[in-house]
Amino acid sequence: MTLGDALRLALRSLGRQPGHTAIMLLAFTLGLAAWTAARAVLRGRASDPFASSRGVYFVSIRREGGAFLEPSAIDTPSLRDRVLLGSSHPSRASDLFAALTAGSADGGPLIPVQVVFCTRELFGMMGAPVQSGALWSRAEGAGEARPVVLSAGAERALFAGESGLGRTLRLFGEPFRVAGVVAVPAAPGARAPRQALVFAPSAVGVALGVRPLLFREHEDPGGSFEAFAASDNGWLELLVELRDEPRRAAFQAELDAHVDRERARGRRVLGAELVPRERMHALRADDPGATIFALLADVLLGACTLNVARLLEGKFRARRAEIAVYRAFGASARGVFLELLLEAALVAIAGAALALGVAAATLAVVNRVILVRPIDYHLNARSSAAGLAAALAAGLAAGVYPAFRAAKRPPAEGLGRS
Repeated sequence: MTLGDALRLALRSLGRQPGHTAIMLLAFTLGLAAWTAARAVLRGRASDPFASSRGVYFVSIRREGGAFLEPSAIDTPSLRDRVLLGSSHPSRASDLFAALTAGSADGGPLIPVQVVFCTRELFGMMGAPVQSGALWSRAEGAGEARPVVLSAGAERALFAGESGLGRTLRLFGEPFRVAGVVAVPAAPGARAPRQALVFAPSAVGVALGVRPLLFREHEDPGGSFEAFAASDNGWLELLVELRDEPRRAAFQAELDAHVDRERARGRRVLGAELVPRERMHALRADDPGATIFALLADVLLGACTLNVARLLEGKFRARRAEIAVYRAFGASARGVFLELLLEAALVAIAGAALALGVAAATLAVVNRVILVRPIDYHLNARSSAAGLAAALAAGLAAGVYPAFRAAKRPPAEGLGRS
């Protein structure tokens, strides 16, 4: 039996029982779509859009009490620790916190946006070049002016593809002036998020009393923003650029002195450390939820493969008389095994083609539902190739044992039961 004969017989067998074939195809599609989407999410989270940044550190200040935090995670500083930005040792420094709101351009419709409060130094530290306009000045960032810088995606979403420079954007019920547009970096092979990102001076966010999106609670935050800001809750990320070891050591010594002073004032501060940006990215990429999601996808793909193997076993058992006739007329056990294995592989390949479409649609829904994400999750060539390889492996795993049993069964046994 040639390969062409085996392929023709496999296609004919699948066409004879369309319902049975559809069930196997559905099982493969479900398992492969979940597996491919999970791997695309993990690969996207592992991509580092700021890989070119060097010498950037996050300040971690450990305190007693509060919600449980993994020992490897950083402990975000509170507003009281913002004084560290006045140090002369970092080349550049910025605080950072984010909030979700609805933005309205020139009195137009409200559009969900994520506002990132920072200093102008953040763009240089993270390699976000200015596309048009300019960054706000230090005087504007520290005064009553309310300048903002938009990502390219935010400008398209808020101003319908037109230039937003110099125009008014209302955020948190207050008017802001668009000063510039920056290109948010994307990792190689990743897509920059299409969500609307707006950058504003952190001093403006504090003055307006904007509550951060995330914070680490150490004590009752209180009902007002003033009480929240005066608490020891951690909600600011402090980033510093230390270009060489002497600067890093000098700033670490300053951190230790700050901890000693705060402990003398009664704060329950245990210590402080500088966390390299690369380690911070690794901590965020190694998300337990995403890992569990990937493991569940592995289990689902394994269960679907086992289910298809049982369906193939039943189908080959029902065809034992036909297989016995092939063997009686000279077909070798190897040729029969090849034909039956091709049948399983064809189902897997067809399921992979459907699964890639389902996975792409699933990731599009994820991008719309999860507003705060580092990138847009999508299927690239690498993810698609991994899905096809997983489909072929699953098809062979599902079909090899049933095909082997059916091919090795003596022809007399099948003819005797016909």
